Order: sequence, then C-alpha cells, then structure tokens
Amino acid sequence: MDRDTEIALCKTLLHYVDTGTTALADAPWENSVDAFTSPERLALEQQALFRDYPILMGISAEWAEPGQYRTDGLSGLPILVARGNDGVLRAFLNVCRHRGAKVADGCGATRLFRCPYHAWTYDLTGQLRGVPAEAAFANFRESRSSLVALPLCERYGLVWVVPRPAPDGATTFDIDRWLGGLGPELASYRIDTYHLYDRRLVPEKANWKILVDTFLEGYHIGFLHKESLGSILYGNVSHFEAFGSNARVILPRKKLARLREQPEDQWSLMRNTAIVYLLFPNTLLVPQGDHIEIQRIFPVDGRVDRAVMETGFYVPKPPTTDEEKLHWEKNFDLLVKVVSNEDFPIGRGIQLGVGSGAQSHVVYGQVEPGMIHYHQGLRRALGLPVDARLPAAVG
Repeated sequence: MDRDTEIALCKTLLHYVDTGTTALADAPWENSVDAFTSPERLALEQQALFRDYPILMGISAEWAEPGQYRTDGLSGLPILVARGNDGVLRAFLNVCRHRGAKVADGCGATRLFRCPYHAWTYDLTGQLRGVPAEAAFANFRESRSSLVALPLCERYGLVWVVPRPAPDGATTFDIDRWLGGLGPELASYRIDTYHLYDRRLVPEKANWKILVDTFLEGYHIGFLHKESLGSILYGNVSHFEAFGSNARVILPRKKLARLREQPEDQWSLMRNTAIVYLLFPNTLLVPQGDHIEIQRIFPVDGRVDRAVMETGFYVPKPPTTDEEKLHWEKNFDLLVKVVSNEDFPIGRGIQLGVGSGAQSHVVYGQVEPGMIHYHQGLRRALGLPVDARLPAAVG
C-alpha cells in the first residue's frame, strides 16, 4: 500500500470514529437461502469457482528450495506443487499416469516422486523417469510421458493454482487479470520474506460461504465479540473497497485515536487496524503488525452444510527460542479460539436457520458492504442474476 493511500485511509477511519459512521453500501440487499442450502448451487460452485478460478495455495517460502513440495486436496482435486532444480515452481494433478494413485503425500523435499503402488517414478518437472517392467506397457510413453500439469502463478510472494488443466496445455497464467488492481498493494507487504509458522484445519458444520462471511463485516464485533475483541476493535466501524471481485475491509483498533497526537509521517495503518483482504473466491489474507494470516475455506464431502477452514500463520523469521515460539503460539491460539468459539458456533446456527423454512432470503444491510459485494460477485461468477429475489408466483 502506498503511503498516500495509507494516510488517507487513516483519516477516513478517524472520521468514522469521530462521527459514529461507517462505510455504507448503496442499499440493503437480499440473498436467497438457496445459496447456503441448495445442492445444485454447491455443485455449480465446485465446478466453476473451485475448478476455473485461481486458488491461493500458500506463500513462496513454503517452496523455498529446489525439491520442496506440498500436496493439497482441499479443492476436491489432488494437487501437487513442487519447485524444480531450475528454480521454477510447478503444479500437477497428483495422479500417477498408471492407475491413478497419488505419487506424493504431505510435504517435504525430494529428488523424485515415486508412486507407492507400482513405483512409477517422476522427476520434479513431472516427467516420467522409470517404469518397472516397462516392456509390458508397449507404446504408452507418448501419451503418458508426464504428470498432468496445472496452470500456476507465483507472484507477490504468493502462489496460485488453477485446479483444472488448461485446454491449451498452459502451465502458467497472469494472476493480475484476476486481482482487479490489487497486485501492487499485495507486493507492498513483502510476503516473500515471511515463513510458515504453522497451519491448522478447522472443520465446520456450515456452508463454506458462511465461514467466509465471518471476516467481511464489523457489524457484529460489538455484540458477538464484546468480551474478546470488543476492547480491541470498534464495533460497526469499517472501511470497504472493491478490487474487481476481491475486496479490502479495514476494521479500526481502538488505539487508532493515538494517531491524533502523532505527526502524519509516523502513522501506521497496519498497527492501528485489522486489514482483511478477500481474495476471491475463498481466501482471506490478513496482514498484522508482526505476522500474516491466511484463511482458505472450502466445501467438503459434497455437502452444503460441511466446510473446512485452513489457517496458515506466517512470521517474519522462524522462531529460534522458546520465548519466540510461545509468543507465536499464543497469537495463533487466540485467532483460532475467537473464530472457533464465537464465530463458527453462530455459523452452525445460521446453517440450521437458513434450512428451517423460516424465510426465503437473508438480508444484508448497508453497514455490510463487504457481504453484498462478495455474494453479488459469487452470483456473477456463477452466471446467476444478481437480483436474488425469486419471481413472484403466478395464479
């Protein structure tokens, strides 16, 4: 984020606090409960959003050295990301070309991937290098010479993969066409200098979009989080800005008021607010004063009421002392505790509520512009009308 933008945002947030106002959408908006309850809607999301859109996989440092790899199946497809000896990061379907078994599990470092079933072997570029009893597989190499490649983009210290193979066989793509101008702002955080501290999975009994919604508005903070975050953040005060289908939501901390006593050249937006970036369709990137959090949220089991959140916690340097480890562990525990003990139980209740038949639509108020922007963007991406109201019955 450039310095002029940072200072302007600080001034806007101070104005909101002083006047008891907040960023507003043009009008309230209603969203059909089908968005959270319809199996057909979920199937459409899985085929469009989680096949054709770039999915954030992590940060570059997770593949810092040649030979480092990581597998991922949260999108519903088995994905393998590995850095070659040439320094290039590549993505593949984690599927052996013999019988379809995975060629790798988890993460680590290796020179070759060897399928555990029949020991077909692939190098870091995905090329097939060895087949036991290859004479029994005459004329197969031309069509099965490598793992199936996926398009990958490594930029701004982040790594995205499109889970569906490109029709033209492309192995790279330009993420900037998807970011709506957000690229330079992401670059300013120097995410390429961070390191993974830990990663945790939180399964939930709610639609995946309900979990995303948790991070997109500050309207609930003074109520649901009164005893936890209520002393840290202002309730129902936030700034919102759209970047294509992506967005930035900024929640002011109560210490923001100290900026009035400081010269502008000392103002820090990050240290006086909570900044949340929505990276469409399913990721929240949260740069904090001394670390970065990334939440990736996915539907699971083909069910409208099952989801999982993967939280990655990234720090400026790997901890080397027990004191440093304790510091980061406490920070990570607080994050997971607030979300798991306060936000997500409400989400489970919402899932029951939207499926109860009590109403056909939920409503988002003008004080929830992030929610309106996100759900309208989802409908556009799925080819659905933005006006979620169902047509009136005839006769």
